[in-house]
Amino acid sequence: MLPSFINKPPSRKNLRTIRFQLLLAVNVTLGAALAVLLLWQYEREMEEVVTEKRSGLNDEAIAIHAAAIHLIHDHGIRYVQSYINCVCQQMRSSTSPGHQIIVRLNGKVLQTNPHSPKTTEIFSAIDSNTAQSIKWNNLDMLGLIVGHHTGDNISVFVSENRENVRRAIRRKVLIQLSILGILGLLATTVVNVVLLQIIGAPLNQLLKTVEKISAGDLEAEVPSFNSCEMNQLSSAINSMSQTLYENDRERRHQMEKARNIQQHLLPNGIQIPGLVTACVFEPADTVAGDYYDFLPLADGSWLICVADVIGHGVPAAMGAAMLKSLLMAASELPPYEPESLLQEVNQRFAATMLPGNFASMFLARWKPDTNEFSWASAGHLPGIMLEKSGRLDSLKSTGMLMGLDAGTVWDRQTTFLSTGDRILLFSDGVTETRNPNGELFGQERLTAWFSRCSVLSLQSTVMRIIEILIEWRGESTLSDDLTLVVLQCVANKNEISTIETDDNKSFATLNILTEMEINSQKSRMSDS
Repeated sequence: MLPSFINKPPSRKNLRTIRFQLLLAVNVTLGAALAVLLLWQYEREMEEVVTEKRSGLNDEAIAIHAAAIHLIHDHGIRYVQSYINCVCQQMRSSTSPGHQIIVRLNGKVLQTNPHSPKTTEIFSAIDSNTAQSIKWNNLDMLGLIVGHHTGDNISVFVSENRENVRRAIRRKVLIQLSILGILGLLATTVVNVVLLQIIGAPLNQLLKTVEKISAGDLEAEVPSFNSCEMNQLSSAINSMSQTLYENDRERRHQMEKARNIQQHLLPNGIQIPGLVTACVFEPADTVAGDYYDFLPLADGSWLICVADVIGHGVPAAMGAAMLKSLLMAASELPPYEPESLLQEVNQRFAATMLPGNFASMFLARWKPDTNEFSWASAGHLPGIMLEKSGRLDSLKSTGMLMGLDAGTVWDRQTTFLSTGDRILLFSDGVTETRNPNGELFGQERLTAWFSRCSVLSLQSTVMRIIEILIEWRGESTLSDDLTLVVLQCVANKNEISTIETDDNKSFATLNILTEMEINSQKSRMSDS
């Protein structure tokens, strides 16, 4: 197994853009190449100046040699010394401050600067017999440029300080190189601009389009570009966006079908003898893992069920649909007691679902003839019973969750309802609703509001609780599926008819409110 630091992706803040890396590579390469070129050109110019100077010194040596022959023949050696002193003085006062002339004739040496430390070194580099054996490398190491001419037993050497020559021409060379450097920088700037236009700008457009697609705008498209590669990339992104759009549209269509199927599985329009019901079912996604049901039994009693499968979305919805199927199959034959039905459903649920999938379920049996309300709860949140007198009681869990162990058993609890008594059953999407500060709504707050709404009709009570939850949630969306089921015991059919008539307006208002909340959530999700 690789260490975690190898598998960990690099931090985004440490990454550099491709534009930066490309421009850095190009500029470093061009800068290094320009620096090498300028250095090479500088040395080349300097060597050309030295070569030209050596050629000039050779010409000067030839002229002095000819003059020395003439002076010796007509006047003698003394006039040769005066001549070379005059020539050297003129050269030093004009352009060659380090000028020096040495003449060897008949074993005698004439020189213009006998006290120069270079003189001995020059002589040590010159063979006494012939000027052809001069050690020029040694002279170059001395920093001298030497021209010479030999003939008729006369050797003439003319030297110049190499650094003086280079210094005299350095300013001119540096000006030329500066112009060349400026031209190189302009060329580099042009290359950078071209790279930004050809690569940087298209990449920026591609990045913005991909960000739009990742944010959910699947209809975003990239414009065409002038380069073949960028056009191929934009075409691939546009094709991907179109494919994602078609797939998302098909997914939404299928999910809407699944939502309609799940809504159809709910007990819409069912009336339970002796009870009035009001329900709210709001998935966090298109479909929910919550499930509630009212099932008639063969002996005239009724099953009332509220369940919550772990998670939400499609997997949880499949688990909820499975629970409904298993409960309907289990309730076809006696015994009809809640704990027995839970055990039978749990055995099949645990054998069918994947490991780690579990559900909570509150399952009650209502007997209209005796007002007996018995229940077994598989780890579900406690229901709240509000008696007409105002007394509150809790319908607590009687065993652990379903799906954990196929052999789990549950206890049964029984109570008898009186006219006006109410029971509130709910999923954890109600109590775990958070406000913008992260605070849970909680069961105590739910119990308090349920008690305060005792003077309202049943539908108005549900509507008020939903209003409170919306206010508590603020701009946040649902984080879990939400189910509310409220039951109220009534004495006879006439009372049921009266309550239902009084609640028609409240029920219509509740439907409008729930629809507005769903639309508001969809709007917030699309905006985000």
